[in-house]
Amino acid sequence: MNTETHIGYTQLNVVGKRWRALYFGTVGAVAGFLASIAILGSDVIVARFMGFSPFMLLRYYATIREGSTALLMSSWTFFLNAFVMHMAVGSALGAVFVLIVSGRPAFQRLDRYVGAGIAFGLTVWIVNFYLLLSWIQPLINGRAYILESIPWWVGAGTHAIYGLTLAVVSYSFRNDVEQD
Repeated sequence: MNTETHIGYTQLNVVGKRWRALYFGTVGAVAGFLASIAILGSDVIVARFMGFSPFMLLRYYATIREGSTALLMSSWTFFLNAFVMHMAVGSALGAVFVLIVSGRPAFQRLDRYVGAGIAFGLTVWIVNFYLLLSWIQPLINGRAYILESIPWWVGAGTHAIYGLTLAVVSYSFRNDVEQD
């Protein structure tokens, strides 16, 4: 059946090309937000596994803004700083990831999409930890708290979880835009 109504109905299932960036950006931002919650949760679990208080790794992340005062156990302002920072950066980077890989022929299969997500998460870790924070945090706070206090395998593992979650959440939306 190829009536005008049928054609109109099938076109309701996809987003027009002109809305591609907005659609995939929104999907990516939501997926990045959820992936950021996963990374924060894994930070809490890993901290307990390492024998720290549950929010100790989040305190180290909050040193970016607060410096050594984030490490004081009497203050809980660190949590808001770490939470907002992870949610904002995670959502923005999630939008970037989904804009890059969605609708691309190379990433149609789940394993490739998830592999790209994990590679993206690890790239975020390397860039943030070793290219940005290694010199910015000592300039701002006098010390690289994150690099000195968080083992590399924790940073790599939690960012791989971020990428995995990002890919799994956004995978089903990858073809929702009109193709040529």
